[in-house]
Amino acid sequence: MLCLPVVQGQSLNEAISECPGTITGSTNPTQIHLQTADEPTAMTVMWATEQRGDAFVEWSHSGGEQSTQGNSYCYEHDMAFHMAQMTNLPLGEEITYKVGDGNTWSNEIKFSTINPASDHFEWISIADHGLSSEGQDVSEEIIADTSAQMVTISGDISYSDGNQNVWDEWFDIQTPSMMKIPWMTAAGNHENEPITGFTGYEHRFDMDNTAESEGFYYTRQVPGALLVFMSTEHPFTTGSSQFTWLKNVLETANTPESREASPFVIVYGHKPMYSSNSYHGSEVELRNALEQLYVEQGVDLVIAGHDHFYERTWPVVAEKPLSEGLDLAVIPSGIAPIHLVIGVGGRAAYEDLDEPQPSWSAYRENSTYGWTRLVYDDTSRSLSLTHHRTDGTIGDSFTIVYGMVLESDEGGGFLGLPGFNSLSTISALIGVALGRGRFISGRFDDESCSVE
Repeated sequence: MLCLPVVQGQSLNEAISECPGTITGSTNPTQIHLQTADEPTAMTVMWATEQRGDAFVEWSHSGGEQSTQGNSYCYEHDMAFHMAQMTNLPLGEEITYKVGDGNTWSNEIKFSTINPASDHFEWISIADHGLSSEGQDVSEEIIADTSAQMVTISGDISYSDGNQNVWDEWFDIQTPSMMKIPWMTAAGNHENEPITGFTGYEHRFDMDNTAESEGFYYTRQVPGALLVFMSTEHPFTTGSSQFTWLKNVLETANTPESREASPFVIVYGHKPMYSSNSYHGSEVELRNALEQLYVEQGVDLVIAGHDHFYERTWPVVAEKPLSEGLDLAVIPSGIAPIHLVIGVGGRAAYEDLDEPQPSWSAYRENSTYGWTRLVYDDTSRSLSLTHHRTDGTIGDSFTIVYGMVLESDEGGGFLGLPGFNSLSTISALIGVALGRGRFISGRFDDESCSVE
């Protein structure tokens, strides 16, 4: 058995001063959850115990057995947290692992690594979750799912709001899923808790294999897509470190080589650029700061929460829907970003909507709860999204197709975009959507995409 070097964590003296309650108690691992790493051949596992102690993970697969020691730490809450990373994992294979302090161990658990080259991948996205009965209905559906290989949360996760025991309860409920598939998160405004700020979030989730990480923005590669997790709760305007990071990430993702490997780029954040819900509505500052960048770099989807309802936009730029002739169910990629608000994970619904429905809003519903399933299929180079309700019905469903060609009819027009009768006109429209028009004072100065 190979034993890797120890990762240094929080000192014992620091732990005693911050959380003396962890000196005694059970060493039984709880709240076990997986987090993907920068490399697909690695997987981070985190867990909690009442008593502080060593952190070990042992794992096995077709290539043999390994183990490593991680680190332990705590904050102003009487639970100890542990983090260790499994490395050199074979892609697309089942891994068996257990965690503990070397004496007390969890049961053996199995998960499968994600192979970015797979030709099929399914995952679930939610936002605004919490511990309500509706939220637990969503949790039960996720736990029962046997097809999804990942869950993402676009912020407002547990709604602890200063009560750290709520975090413990939330993790206990999700553990049957989280210990088998990774749950990846974007920070929401409720992760910024009274007095302690983001401390609970920073100690309970890991994005960069660093204890007490401030990993508020990061990327993950999955089959067919680059997932870009950003923070609407931290500076994002031009000149901020997050804006510079986003620009570099999206420019790299939009090169021909990157698009061939990962045709879709999805941005996850909490607050929405586009929302016709009357409670919060569109975050105009966010849109003014980042929409031009997202359009220029061909972002396909922007998935948010914050408003507790479901909404899907048309491909949209500066409040101008680029929907002429598009089918609601099948949409070519590369026109403009489509924005989703999926704040239906369990919190009380916001039912008041802006009327009339804005032209950029393609579909919305305001009194349901559920989750969104995303399915990538490499054969068709498509990404399908379905809004599932907890009552077993389906709300919205649509597919984005990479490389979808607009076919010409006998009269010289183009099927799928009626009203345009020349290739140059269509190219100009899509060109503006991809940022080749100039963006001035919140609007494009090309007449085909102007907003008054």
